[in-house]
Amino acid sequence: MRSLLQFRLRNPLVWILAVAAGLRLAGLFWGLPASDGWDDDGFAPRNFLTALALTWKQGSYFTYPPLHAILLMVPALPGIAIALLQAPSFHQADVIGEFTKPGFMTYFAVLARLASLAMSLGIVWTVGEMARLAAGGALGGSRTAPIKNATASESHSSKARQAGLLAAGAAALNFGLTYYGQVSNLDVPYLFWGMLALLWGMRAVVEQQVRRFWGAALFAAAGIATKDQAYALFLLSLPLFLLLWFAADRWPRRHASAIAGVLLPAMALALILLLLVDGAVTNPSGFARRIAFLTGPASSDYAAYPKNWDGVRGLLMDVAAWFGTGPAALASLLALAGLFLHSLRTADRGVWVAGLLPALAMLSFTLCFNFIALRSEARFLLPQSVLACVYIGIAAAWLMSAARRWVRLGARAGVALLALAALHLDTAVSAAMLMDPRYDAEAWMRAHVQPGDGIEIFGQNAYLPRFPPAARVMRPGLRPVATRNPLPGVTEIRAPYDSPLPARFIVVSDWWLSQYSAPGGAWRGHRPRVQAALLADERARRYFTALRDGRLGYRLAHRSGPAAAPWPQVHIHESLNEAILIFERAP
Repeated sequence: MRSLLQFRLRNPLVWILAVAAGLRLAGLFWGLPASDGWDDDGFAPRNFLTALALTWKQGSYFTYPPLHAILLMVPALPGIAIALLQAPSFHQADVIGEFTKPGFMTYFAVLARLASLAMSLGIVWTVGEMARLAAGGALGGSRTAPIKNATASESHSSKARQAGLLAAGAAALNFGLTYYGQVSNLDVPYLFWGMLALLWGMRAVVEQQVRRFWGAALFAAAGIATKDQAYALFLLSLPLFLLLWFAADRWPRRHASAIAGVLLPAMALALILLLLVDGAVTNPSGFARRIAFLTGPASSDYAAYPKNWDGVRGLLMDVAAWFGTGPAALASLLALAGLFLHSLRTADRGVWVAGLLPALAMLSFTLCFNFIALRSEARFLLPQSVLACVYIGIAAAWLMSAARRWVRLGARAGVALLALAALHLDTAVSAAMLMDPRYDAEAWMRAHVQPGDGIEIFGQNAYLPRFPPAARVMRPGLRPVATRNPLPGVTEIRAPYDSPLPARFIVVSDWWLSQYSAPGGAWRGHRPRVQAALLADERARRYFTALRDGRLGYRLAHRSGPAAAPWPQVHIHESLNEAILIFERAP
């Protein structure tokens, strides 16, 4: 055991994974303990229980597939059992009331965040393995024309390992992966399974072991059964990958029957398992309603660009800005250089094709999801940014092993500076979580809110701070109370926003408030339908504009804003680092 530990500690990948894990610990207890989480669109602490309840209920459906809910249920079983035993009865209201207590919700949230952390580390490892496999061809060598001497072989193997480590390091410092690797959103879990599917496909080709296509098919099904958009990773990439393999390499043509004998049953079994898990077999009507929802309002209502060539051009401009600004610009250049270098090294055709699979998956996701859903937020560019790390590792390894000493030294200095810049952005994510403006708002309310004071709140749970237990908290809105995500101690009221309530304070997120007073997010006049509906509500717009301007008998008593320098202001999601406004009724 001591020798094994020493061996592990000498492995640079262990330290890369340790740094990645450290960057993801800040969000483990972000906003906890609480009855709900601050991770907007998070799958826990509540949604995974809802997914379990609705997926197989006849005629019902949940937005996301249930695989991750099933996986989370296993470690959550002790908390589920205790909550059921402590509930006054098995009536739905009593069960929900017990489950939504802060203790159980905190337990479920931490479990889900730990799962995301572990899966994000798995993604880092997978990226390193992809780069190592691709660099085996990109940096020289061939199975059919082996390297002639042991020294050259050892040097080639060392370069491939270096490319894998550099790619893993780039993934560990990936900005989007750092945030989503510590919250309960499904973006990291589905990408984890998708990356494994791509890696197993690369291994099947590089090692000429067609049985690995079984793993690729099952991992791909697991990704889609976690979040439907995973389909976009494979829809174009895998057919093109197989076509290139057969066109470029003689080996698959000679073994076509054996490959078909694995691919066809593997794809059939993966499809059957996917339909079983998704509820298509046991709950066909609910499954059909879910697909209709996903292809209808779930995508069209949130499309950030118009469905025309102007919209496509706007999407491409925003994608280019995301990957072409700051440290991301240099990382993008390295990725393009790595892809170019790999395309030139064609001594081993199988390895050459395998090394193109990450690029094909990037293209497939862009065309089959981004161009269809017309979305370009950070989480919808996460697959491309993570897969690009494969080629970043290849380019960095090539530069750092160049024949000229000045090139090697310059490359090492440049990579080190780029890593420090990426680390600075990653620590800004941690700082935003550790110094979330809501903590300051909570401290202010503890000091100023008296027992029995009324607090009127607006917005979803993920945008709100926690409130003093002795206060009377009210949340008005036109949405039916039964369909809301409840918070213990909050009285839900079905009434217009401007209904007079006995509240001394009004608490609202500045981002949520701005939806009614600012046209942000529009591109050439286009707004998502959900935002257009908010701006069309003239009554609400007048009310919230008057509230912000101090014309409702309330004054701005306190503003809790994001932390100041030395960290840049990060706003990767609507519930991270947004200011909280506290209005107090004027005397």
